Amino acid sequence: MGEETFWKSFCGHHDNMTAWRHGDFGHCFEHVVIVLPIHVILILVTTFHIAQTRRVLFYDSVSLPNHVRLRLFITVCLTILPIVQVTVSYFVNHVNLSAVDILDLCVLSLCWCLQSVYIYRLKYMFWESYRGHVVNIVIYLMLFVSVCFELYSAILNTLQKRNLMESYCMFVTFGGHILYLLTLTCRGQRELETGLLHGTINVSPSETMNFAQTYHSYSSIPIQEREITQAERGASCFSRLTFYWVRKLMLKGSKQQIRSADDIFLLPGRLNTVKVNALFDICLKSKETVNSSSSSSDVPQVQIHSPKQNRTLVRALHQAFGVEYYSLGILKLLADGAGFAGPILLNFLVTFIEEKKDPKYYGYIYASCLLIATLIGSFLSTQFDYNVKVVAFKIRTAIVTTIYRKSLTVSSVSASNFSSGEIVNFMSTDTDRIINFCPSFHAVWSLPFQIGVSLFLLYQQVGLAFLAGLGFALILIPINRWIANKIGELSTDMMAQKDNRVKMMNEILYGIKVVKFYAWEDHFKTKIEELRHAELKSLKGRKYLDALCVYFWATTPVLISIITFTTYSLLGHELTAAKVFTSLSLFLMLISPLNAFPWVINGLVESWVSLKRVQAFVSVKDLDLDSYYSNDTNIYNPEEVVKVRDGVFSWTESSNENPGTLMLRNLNFIIEEEQFVGIVGKVGSGKSSIFSAILAEMSHVSGYIHVENLDSIALVTQEPWIQHATIRDNILFGQEFDHQKYEAVIDAVALQDDLKILPAADRTEVGENGVTLSGGQKARLSLARALYQDKSVYLLDDPLAAVDAHVAKHLYTKCIMGLLKNKTRILCTHHTKYLSNADVVMEIRDGTVVQIGTPSEVLGSVELQDEEESTQTGNQEVEETEAEDSGLVQEEEQEQGVVRLMVYKSYWFAVGTCLAPLVLIALFLMQASRNINDWWLSYWVTHSHSQDNPVDEVYSGFGSLHDGLKNLTQAEDNLHFYLTLESCIQKILDSILKAPISFFQTTPIGRIINRFSSDLYCIDDSLPFILNIFLANIYGIVGTIAVQCYGLPWFAILLVPLGLIYLKLQQYYRHTSRELKRIASVTLSPIYAHFSETITGLVTIRAFRATERFRKENLIRLDVNQRAQFAGQAVSSWLNFHLQMVGVVMVGGIAFIAVIQHNLDSVSPGLVGLAISYSLSVTNLLCGGVNFFTETEKQMVSIERTQHYIDNIPAENIEGSLIVSPVWPTAGIICFKNVFMRYREGLQDALHDVTFQTHPGEKIGIVGRTGSGKSSLFLVLFRIVEIQKGSIILDNTNLKHIDLKDIRSRLAIIPQDPFLFSGTVRENLDPTSSHIDSDLYNVLERCHLKAPVDRLGGLEADVGERGRNFSVGQRQLVCLARALLTRARVLCIDEATASIDFETDQLIQETIKQEFHDSTVLTIAHRIDTILNSDRVLVMSEGSVAEFDQPNILLQKTESLFFKLVHK
Repeated sequence: MGEETFWKSFCGHHDNMTAWRHGDFGHCFEHVVIVLPIHVILILVTTFHIAQTRRVLFYDSVSLPNHVRLRLFITVCLTILPIVQVTVSYFVNHVNLSAVDILDLCVLSLCWCLQSVYIYRLKYMFWESYRGHVVNIVIYLMLFVSVCFELYSAILNTLQKRNLMESYCMFVTFGGHILYLLTLTCRGQRELETGLLHGTINVSPSETMNFAQTYHSYSSIPIQEREITQAERGASCFSRLTFYWVRKLMLKGSKQQIRSADDIFLLPGRLNTVKVNALFDICLKSKETVNSSSSSSDVPQVQIHSPKQNRTLVRALHQAFGVEYYSLGILKLLADGAGFAGPILLNFLVTFIEEKKDPKYYGYIYASCLLIATLIGSFLSTQFDYNVKVVAFKIRTAIVTTIYRKSLTVSSVSASNFSSGEIVNFMSTDTDRIINFCPSFHAVWSLPFQIGVSLFLLYQQVGLAFLAGLGFALILIPINRWIANKIGELSTDMMAQKDNRVKMMNEILYGIKVVKFYAWEDHFKTKIEELRHAELKSLKGRKYLDALCVYFWATTPVLISIITFTTYSLLGHELTAAKVFTSLSLFLMLISPLNAFPWVINGLVESWVSLKRVQAFVSVKDLDLDSYYSNDTNIYNPEEVVKVRDGVFSWTESSNENPGTLMLRNLNFIIEEEQFVGIVGKVGSGKSSIFSAILAEMSHVSGYIHVENLDSIALVTQEPWIQHATIRDNILFGQEFDHQKYEAVIDAVALQDDLKILPAADRTEVGENGVTLSGGQKARLSLARALYQDKSVYLLDDPLAAVDAHVAKHLYTKCIMGLLKNKTRILCTHHTKYLSNADVVMEIRDGTVVQIGTPSEVLGSVELQDEEESTQTGNQEVEETEAEDSGLVQEEEQEQGVVRLMVYKSYWFAVGTCLAPLVLIALFLMQASRNINDWWLSYWVTHSHSQDNPVDEVYSGFGSLHDGLKNLTQAEDNLHFYLTLESCIQKILDSILKAPISFFQTTPIGRIINRFSSDLYCIDDSLPFILNIFLANIYGIVGTIAVQCYGLPWFAILLVPLGLIYLKLQQYYRHTSRELKRIASVTLSPIYAHFSETITGLVTIRAFRATERFRKENLIRLDVNQRAQFAGQAVSSWLNFHLQMVGVVMVGGIAFIAVIQHNLDSVSPGLVGLAISYSLSVTNLLCGGVNFFTETEKQMVSIERTQHYIDNIPAENIEGSLIVSPVWPTAGIICFKNVFMRYREGLQDALHDVTFQTHPGEKIGIVGRTGSGKSSLFLVLFRIVEIQKGSIILDNTNLKHIDLKDIRSRLAIIPQDPFLFSGTVRENLDPTSSHIDSDLYNVLERCHLKAPVDRLGGLEADVGERGRNFSVGQRQLVCLARALLTRARVLCIDEATASIDFETDQLIQETIKQEFHDSTVLTIAHRIDTILNSDRVLVMSEGSVAEFDQPNILLQKTESLFFKLVHK
């Protein structure tokens, strides 16, 4: 009898220790005999293995595989589950706990807690597999059998409807064990890296520790160890949960010690840029057909052949990051579940206060449970948010590196379908939108889940009355679906318009000198504003649809509550405080998912649009060298370096696409080893295209082509591509420095004298695309780069065109016939005298080889004789070299400290002094109406016994007022954003176009484009949205605190310390986050600049097989930016967690204060319910308040950066004091009087006491050596650079007193570097539409361009981006045609025919002579005929006028500089 009593007492409600009954084990027997013993055994074995492990710091950087992390997560859940089961059984189902229940709880929780520790410490057990010790696995399998017994019992209990809560927990437990088993089936062996082996084999523990603390590597990216090391490294589980590991960075930020990327964390191991890139490459290539080319290991050969091409990128992302990302859904589910504990416990608490039946300690239990539930929810939600962002960073790395890799491997023909603006947007805006998918996807299932659970709990409170409100919500679904579709359409249109704008801006910046010479600023400003207006029109439509969407969903909870409570009352039920405020808290919980849902859908739609855009680029055809070249060894001789037979090549993928473009037809030639081959032909005949065909840059239509060794080809392009680096770095181009070889190259390309005049010699930084070098220097630097690579085949595309006779002869002797004498040389040139020693000469005409043979056969002795040594002058360079220092381009400007008040002020005025206050007032009234609405409900519930049920009229009235104010607020917000954007783009565009040319020489284009892409996107989209939410959050916090203090005055005591902590946290956080945002913005520009540079020099990069090196450089830049972005997210998560803790204390404090006040004296259940229901949402409000304030401040950095350009960029002195006659100038008399000019302070004078005067209609030839000041004359004449002293007078009018636009529009110039803008031939000839068609055709005819233009499609034909549908020579002719249209009285020619053949050049010179016979013409030229035909020659030396007289007189003086230049 005593034993039976003991077992009944021990087993409690489970009756006794009966072993078997009704076809199942007895519950108590099952747990005591079967379940608990095996768990105890597992506890002992696990404890033993944990004790065996010893933590080694080196292994802290080792990341656990995803399947092991999942196993760890399961064990944590299994630890918590017994606690949840017992808590719910006791408090919800009111089941008295027995001894076996308590024992079961303790043993199971302890077992799985130890198992969690053991799994985490597997990283330190490098001798074990990730499955763990075999003993642990065997015991776990035995434990799983016992779980199966429990599952059987749970199924029986469910069928008999007994112990349902316990059965449901068992089902969840069994699901966890199934997942646990699956993780054990994954590959368990760990792969030890070399660094890991160094730390474990033959190294003592102390040495291992030292090694671990001093060594860190990013694979191919070495990084020095700093004070703040790798993020998450060595962080314990507690540190990771609480983000304690971020404290070092926070402390550094609070001391204002964060200045650059060197001061922040290294990326954690799981975000290693190299590893993520390698993983995604594998996943992407597994969806592709990989073609390996034995001849070119440096150009990845990847072609996408998927039956569903638009799914390839998605599938690769899914394969690479899917498991990690989807598993985070479990965290989200648990966090959402913990959130619903609040309303349930609120119901218990208000019922406890209202009915006053339960013991007093029940109130404290309910308050404690509310505190614990909120705490668990906070831990789960912060971890979910942080880890989702980590996955987003991985996706960003994958997308950016994939786009960059694709840009390196895509064929030039395929790439021509995309503009540079589009590709820049792929890397910036589209990538940002794609990674926005990360939080949006989980929200898609989480928000409906939250809504569904809320509605279920509402059903428990108000029964079927909730269906009335639900019906209203369902009506809105098709409306919002239509809105979402329209938003998607507008987003697609907007992105296309953004592409066009960025493309146009990119071209303007590249051709800024041309824009300024021709005074086209206003024209291009208008074009940009038109494109921007179209973009804003789409954005405006999208914003108003967003506002409509938000209005519907934001007002839904209010309308649902009105409809639900009204229906419940009409059904004859009585509303109690517990029901009302439990329902109200559920309505408040509905606000968040319902408000977020349209933004989530919008985010997914935008992500999908951007993903399709990027997919279209990723899916285009890559370079396929195997199919392009023929490698049949039976046909080709190894001594034949290049062989083409019946070759047909096109610049389009299909010959029908653009019949006007040049095609190479019927090519038949063989180039043998060590041959010197010359290629000649008229301008536009296809000489350069031959090189493109050899390098596989064209489309191979038919025939055969064979190149013996692609890795041994060097290319010198007609338009030199120079990197933004030092002269030495440009020459080395990634190779090791060899002093002897380097000096030989410098001598061969005649750069010694140039290096002497540069301030830092070969360490001088040359600027973007060699902006500070002259045309000849760029050509020789490009040639030096090719020489240093020491290849066996050299493709030389007219490198002699931009240099004088002396230098050209030097290059020919020392380089082509010197260093390269044993190499295969293919030279395209108009200087046929240098082909007399060629082995073979080919003449190209209209894309066909018309002659091939020896020089005497092809060129003829007469032509060679006509072009003897006197072809060119000694005019050594074409363009002036500015004496620049080595620090030409400085680090990007970066503000420090708080965002200045002036930035906010500028934004306020941009919004409008009338509209901005209206927005604030509308937000205040909207929040006040909502708070009064809820207060009235609490008042009515409390006093319902004495009221005549006026809830419907008053409550509905306040609800309608709230809806109206919400609508007004959204309309005002959208109007404010539109006005701001219009104002911002006009100001920054105006500032850029008015900037002096020196600004563009010292500022990388990528840095400016960053302002017009990423920064403008923030101002367009992010800032208005975040600012709106921030202001709503601030009003929400104030309203919530006011209601809480009104309902529970004692809360004011708790509010003071919490308020101080809150303010301290946000202040502490803002110091760090602000600087991190600035660093992130600054480190973003080099990515764009490097990418833009890569696109420009793609042909050269591929020819030298340097694609892999450029990929690594891109990874380095991306890694630095990712560090800044990740650090910003880490500190944001740190803040989020700490604010969540403040919210937890606030919720718990209000609950305990309510219980204490209830026990001391009576409190209003209505006000208590209202205060607690508000407190449940206060955590999100507090986090949102600081987060969105900080985000607003971060986004304000974009305003700050654009405002910096608006306020601080120097402007040209545009306006003059004199108004000139419409026909000025009439005579064209130019007079320089004692002119002094220097490019920057601290530099020597580029012009020194220059004095000369021309006669009306005189033709002046200008010659001089490098740095003599030739091009500087043109720059000061057009006032591109202002003079320091002296005066320049044109027709008796001092130029400094005249508007810049008048000067530049009345003069004409033909620059050496021809630049065409995207658009039609008409737009490039006559952008301002000032001439009729007949005038345009006339100048085309006179410039010998009519036939090529007609072939392309006439005046409306597209010239392509930067005129790529024309050859370089044809582009120079287009620039000449522009000048002919102006019929200006003063024409400046800056070696405008360097890339044109001699025959065409002679015709052009005759045209210029006829068209400008009564105009003053200043010509910088190399060809002696041009100079000798001048009326007078101006010889410049060291910035001064050395000689100025008729050419025949100067030639008679053997001591004259002109004589020496001509005859040297």
